[in-house]
Amino acid sequence: MPTAFRELCDLCERLEATSKRLVKVDLAANFLKSLQSDEVEPAVSMILGRAFPKWDQRTLEISWSTLSGLIMKLTQTDWSEFRKAFSETGDVGSASRAMFEAGRIRRQTTLLDMPLSILEVRRTFESIAEASGFGSRERKERLIETLLGRASSVEIKYLVKIFIGDMRTGFHEGLMEMAVAEAFAVPLEAIQRATMTTGDVGEIASIAKVNGEEEILHLGFKVFRPIKPMMAQMALDVRQALKESRGPMAFEYKLDGARIQIHKSGDNVRIYSRRLTDVTESLPEIV
Repeated sequence: MPTAFRELCDLCERLEATSKRLVKVDLAANFLKSLQSDEVEPAVSMILGRAFPKWDQRTLEISWSTLSGLIMKLTQTDWSEFRKAFSETGDVGSASRAMFEAGRIRRQTTLLDMPLSILEVRRTFESIAEASGFGSRERKERLIETLLGRASSVEIKYLVKIFIGDMRTGFHEGLMEMAVAEAFAVPLEAIQRATMTTGDVGEIASIAKVNGEEEILHLGFKVFRPIKPMMAQMALDVRQALKESRGPMAFEYKLDGARIQIHKSGDNVRIYSRRLTDVTESLPEIV
């Protein structure tokens, strides 16, 4: 049976409710183990607040104005009521949930209605992202309206959070790497290295689910698949930096600029930002 999107939302509720890192990791690991193989990557992406894998260049391109307008329409409420809900919760997703619980939403239910599944939500995201050309805005809005109209209040909360890319569960990518390692019995160091070279922990989780440690250890860099950059950590002063390095160290001035990675194969050149976004068209002189 497909895993219901509601189960993913219930997990996110539990992640949000605890501040204990290891408890969060255990909760996520147990959930990942319960998924079918084709559900793992979509689930990991959604738990981290992403509609798609990190390396995937597709975007939903849904403005908050559009999203909030659809919420008002479905709940038959107005902006003042949303402001009130937001002031009480301090969170857009929670405020949206409160609106749907208190609103006058009309649902068309039939005997054939089925709960939203994780894969169905992903397919809807894909349809939204791929809508283009004349009338694409209207198609996007119809897809979102249908999705929200079928969702329960807790599903509304996390759909909105995914749409705006802000989960606020305290469960970041580092904890997800730990959960993947625990769920599929792969050393954490191997998961971290594979995530860096492929650019997405969701894909690594899916591979670990199907093929385990052996394939994870053989994963490597692919041209035109952006990799996670190494990021510097802040030090309060030189003494702290020297203590952390535990060895010889060089200092240099930091110049302003943009951190990019350039991928080239033959005459094909692609440029990616530190967030793994394709910015090739913005830098024609470098190409």
